[in-house]
Order: sequence, then structure tokens, then C-alpha cells
Amino acid sequence: MKYLTAGDSHGKCLVGIIEGIPYGIDINEKYINEQMRRRRECMGRSKRQNIEDDRFDIISGLHNGITTGMPVGVILYNKSTREINDSSVFTPSYGDLYGMIKYSSFNSSVIKERTSARETAARVLLLSFAKRFLELLGITITSDVISCYDSKNKKDFSRIIKKFEEEGDSFGGVFEIRVENLIPCLGGFMEGYDRLESKLSEIIFTIGSIKAVEFGDGINIALKKSSDIIKNPDLLGGIEAGMTTGGPILIRATTRPLAGIRKKVESYNLKTKKKVFISNTTSDITSVFAAAVISEYLVSFVIADEIIKKFGSDNFYDIKKQYELWKRKTKKTLKGIKK
Repeated sequence: MKYLTAGDSHGKCLVGIIEGIPYGIDINEKYINEQMRRRRECMGRSKRQNIEDDRFDIISGLHNGITTGMPVGVILYNKSTREINDSSVFTPSYGDLYGMIKYSSFNSSVIKERTSARETAARVLLLSFAKRFLELLGITITSDVISCYDSKNKKDFSRIIKKFEEEGDSFGGVFEIRVENLIPCLGGFMEGYDRLESKLSEIIFTIGSIKAVEFGDGINIALKKSSDIIKNPDLLGGIEAGMTTGGPILIRATTRPLAGIRKKVESYNLKTKKKVFISNTTSDITSVFAAAVISEYLVSFVIADEIIKKFGSDNFYDIKKQYELWKRKTKKTLKGIKK
């Protein structure tokens, strides 16, 4: 499978196409609306999320609530729209400075319109088809925020958000993704890029605020002995030699504090080189909650793609039949073996 999105954060709409979705997946707009709501209503969001209703049209690939096997085309409409203003002032640590230099441009607004996290709304819309595909095979993908700023106590999370909101600042955090009820042997090891950790970490890093991705015990694995792992293979996070083991996949990702904050910060006009002070009133306080939800759909895409590659078919019912057959076969093969 492959997908593509286009559009600006404050343009009329974002558009997307996903190719390779098989025929026969039962999915409707009510289901997709619920996925969009999950992204939109996360904790720590900006006031913009009170404006957007994520109205969308599916223009191809779905008929009477069943995927047709044709490319799925979507349009996601923005309610918060505005003309692109010409500005050579960059937001420190946002990346628009280097975007301007890359394109030999003095317009930071053009860069910001595409680097904005609004693009992830189009991806959640598209990749809802992949998540539904997995659900129909009995595979679940869930997320959970495990730390905000300096606290792992969930009772503190709302207080931390309020504190940073009052200060006009932002913070990062850590979240986990769990994939359960998978079959063994998805992924590969023939080449480095076949390995499932490689594909999963690559797609999670497409979220702009992600700065670290771990599997299983992550960086703490350096403090373990090989005999510890033999006793508890789950420390590897459900993947060995780039392939699923059939156990739960555990992924942990870390988000940075967001660059755009309400507190005034020092910047420069790239064209005039004059110092200016800027602030942002529309940025989220934290991305960790939204990034956790978005990652579910990104991970769904990778897992769904691996299943389609292994049991290649244009028809969901044929894939499901082969999937169940493999599930029974591997269960029989592994019976009596302590993993």
C-alpha cells in the first residue's frame, strides 16, 4: 500500500489518496468520524480544535459502505482558513528557518503551512481504512500516554496542562502503542529495510514532534543480560530479527515540547536580519496525547501492509481466509515450545 496527502494547514482543504486497500472492507462514515474525533479531542489541544469539525468527503474507493479495491480518495475541509501572509520571520526550533534556506525563499508562512500537524488529520482519515482492516482480522492497536513533562502520575496530567497553559509554554511526554492478537512472522530480515522495527519507527517519526522511538524494554535493555531476555522474550517488544513473534508489540515514543508558544520569544527576520519578538496563540500545549492517537493509525498502515504482502490478494475475504489458516498452522507448529 501507499498513500499521499496534499494541502495547507489553513487552506480550503487537505486531500489524500491511499492505494492498495483490498475490496470488501466493511467501513462507513460514522466509523471514520469517530476516528477523527479521537484525534481532534485529545488533551492539550489548541483552540483551533474547537473550530474544526473535520468534515470530509470520500470521493472514490468506497461504495455502500464496502471498499471497492480502487484507490481511496478523500477531501478534508478546513474551517480555520486564511490567506498565506508573506513573512520572513521564523519560529525558533520549528524548522521554518531551514525550510526557507532549503528553498531559497523568504516566506516562512509557506513552510509552516505544510510542516503544521494539521496534515496528520488527513492521514488519520486515510489510514482509518487500515485500522478497520486490522479490526476485522481481530487485531487491536491501542495507545496510552505514560508521562507528561516530569510526571508519570496520570492524576497530574490535567494540572500540568493547566500550568503550562497559564505560563504560555509547552511540554513533551512519552506514550506507548500496543499491537495485540497478531500472527507470527510478519516483517522480514533479508534486507535491513525489511525489518519491522525499521518500518514502524520510520512511520512514527513522520510525526513532527517525535524525538525517540523504542521497542519493548527500549534503552533499558542495555541493563539486561541475555539470560534475562531468554526468560522473558517480551522485553524485545514482540519483534525478533525484524519479524513478529505473535506476542504483543510494544512501542514507546517520546515527543518534544512544541515550538510555537504563547510566551514571547526572540527571533529574527531572515531577510532584514533584524531581531523581533514573536508569540503563537494557536499552537497546542502538548502534542503527546494527539501523537499517541495518530500513531495508532500509522502503525495500522504498516501492519496492514505487511499482511497484504504476505497473503497478497485484492479481496479482503480471501486475505482473511489465508490469515486464519496461517494462524492455525503457526499455533500448531509452536505448540509445546516455550517462547
